[in-house]
Amino acid sequence: MRFDTLYYLVATAAALPSQARQADDFKVQKWIPAGPGDSRGPCPMMNTLANHGYLPRNGRNITIEKFGEAINTALGWDSQVGIIPANGAFAALGAETTINLADLNNRTVGLERPASLARADNSNTVVPSRVQAVLADSKDKKYITAASLGASRHRVELTSPLTAAQQSPAQGEAGFILALMMDGTVPAAGTEGVDYTELKAFKTWVGEWLTFERLPVELGWRPSKRQVSFTDLAPINAAIKAAQAQLN
Repeated sequence: MRFDTLYYLVATAAALPSQARQADDFKVQKWIPAGPGDSRGPCPMMNTLANHGYLPRNGRNITIEKFGEAINTALGWDSQVGIIPANGAFAALGAETTINLADLNNRTVGLERPASLARADNSNTVVPSRVQAVLADSKDKKYITAASLGASRHRVELTSPLTAAQQSPAQGEAGFILALMMDGTVPAAGTEGVDYTELKAFKTWVGEWLTFERLPVELGWRPSKRQVSFTDLAPINAAIKAAQAQLN
């Protein structure tokens, strides 16, 4: 199932400038897993935001603006990271005011694809063994990296091939994981001397998040201290793309 609904129709989107934000006093909203009748979709990030109440906990009647607000409040990222893809999803679905998270599970209009890192094809259920396989792709005991995520993308696409058009958002999925669970701050785009192959994310954080769709605050995760934009994510995605290309 598609993890990267967040990236739909944003490959060429212009991002707003990043801004500083303090996260030391962050208090995460309570995590409550989805119950019977709650709407959930194929994107773990959106499901996580609903589980924590940054999106409606029932996953229903969500506006474009609410997607942006949730991304900014919970993650400390630029609200456009939520708003721009939400605009694309609303347009694809023909929605005018609100959508439910389950609406994103739509392959017909291109909002869903196979080769997820966390779910089996044609399923909305997290498969813990798939998450563990992503962690195992890195030989480092503590971290995953751009190289290991490139290997993860290569591995899942051997059994669930993607079109060229689908590969870019799939790599964006992997880049989102690395950026969100990074050990340290996501570098601002254009920062001199950054080696994006050296960026790394904690395995414990990634495993907790993808398996339970829960922000790993108890393990030490905190929202970003600066507003991460799409521009900041682009070189991370490029590093993963390059790593995957070496294996294809």
